[in-house]
Amino acid sequence: MTARWLVGAALALGACGDPASNGGAASTGGSGAGVANGAGSSGAANPGGGNASGGSGAPAGGADAQSGASAGGASGKPNGSAGESSGGAVIGGPAPPGITINEYAIPTPSQPGWIAAGPDDHIWYTHQSTKPSAISRVAKTGMPFDLHTVNVTNIGPRGIAPGADGNLWYTKQGGIGKMQPTGMFEEFGVPNAGDSAGICQGPDGNVWFTQEQHNKISQVTPAKAFKDFTVPTADSGPLAITTGKDGNLWFTESAIKGNKIGRLTPAGMFTEFAIPTPASNPTGITAGPDDNLWFTEHDARKIGKISVAGEITEYLIPSGNSPGRIAAGSDGNLWFTQSGSANSIGRITPLGQVSEYVVPTKASDPYDIVATADGNLWFTELSSNKVARITDLKGGGTLMARSGMSMDGGQLGGDTACTKDIDCKESGKACGGDVCSADKVCVLAVTEDKGTCSTDDDCWCKSEGAKCTAGHCSFTVHGGGT
Repeated sequence: MTARWLVGAALALGACGDPASNGGAASTGGSGAGVANGAGSSGAANPGGGNASGGSGAPAGGADAQSGASAGGASGKPNGSAGESSGGAVIGGPAPPGITINEYAIPTPSQPGWIAAGPDDHIWYTHQSTKPSAISRVAKTGMPFDLHTVNVTNIGPRGIAPGADGNLWYTKQGGIGKMQPTGMFEEFGVPNAGDSAGICQGPDGNVWFTQEQHNKISQVTPAKAFKDFTVPTADSGPLAITTGKDGNLWFTESAIKGNKIGRLTPAGMFTEFAIPTPASNPTGITAGPDDNLWFTEHDARKIGKISVAGEITEYLIPSGNSPGRIAAGSDGNLWFTQSGSANSIGRITPLGQVSEYVVPTKASDPYDIVATADGNLWFTELSSNKVARITDLKGGGTLMARSGMSMDGGQLGGDTACTKDIDCKESGKACGGDVCSADKVCVLAVTEDKGTCSTDDDCWCKSEGAKCTAGHCSFTVHGGGT
């Protein structure tokens, strides 16, 4: 297996369309193999609604493009050891298209988080807020909104995905839920009381989800039968999960001890592939248009690509912004969110050309993104309490990719409620990510807030030796214990 990283470059098209670009060097990493582990093992809805307000995408930053990548790489060595390195030619390409973003204000405070295309041709999203703890849907026209409350825990529902049974399945603290398109729902406790996170429909017709704290990938059948599979790497922090075109489950290991992309067969056999960049915090993953899996590296500020054979290529985002969730668009490219001061939606071509579009609403914190069957994309705006639709993916819109390479995506703009540090999962979910402030809202650890905990298990940096003392973790950033 091989791995490489590619540096994105600026691309400027002159009057005659001649590209002028620069690139960077490539380096390699490796992969390692794992083994399989396996162990087998209601309520009424409260609907609501409201009208949407829309905002069209206006030009922001001009039509300048940023793109390009240097191609190259060499064979890696197994178990994550370094390989050789080499450079390569710069890949150019056309300027990115003008797109259209329409935003729709949610009538109820919700802090919209994860998003899914439902089996009922509506858009569904989870409320990160617990006031109310709910799941909502909106028609693809942007209205009306329907709100369905669910059982309350310390944090709101997390991941959401359509199931093969025609229902929506969602993850939550200590459990998992199933919601019919009518709003009727059931919730079930996860074995070992593990907190569930990422979720997807598997190739076997069952629903699969991750358990970050318990280091497991789990399967649940429509009949509510659970089976757990322990990730071979301890404390790996499995987060996002998707089904690949190869018929397997692919997931991110977001913790520093993980920092891998995992593959799991429906029969329970694991293989893990080390990401070349240390402590990259792989956050989102999706099946690409090119039979590869594409993933985001939040803390490394890169987009990664992994073949089904395990070859990893990394693309550095030229602006230095941090990517969040990712989805494959109908235009054959990958689209991803960038929260914080970046406040953007990013686009990367299969060749590695990167462009970024500023969201019209300032400080909106675009969080999750999903492709829909009509060829559009939808994303959530965590801090502005909106959902938004992207059209004109191939061009024809008035919102152009911004120019400039120095935007900084470093701060959270939201007010996600929390009671302890591990309730905060929005940005940097490993050691050095978010902490729960004295005001009981999630902030970045780099703000030097002391955070909040009751036990050592509440500390994101526990795997590095952090202890809970007098209500605070002894350290909250990577390397703080040394």
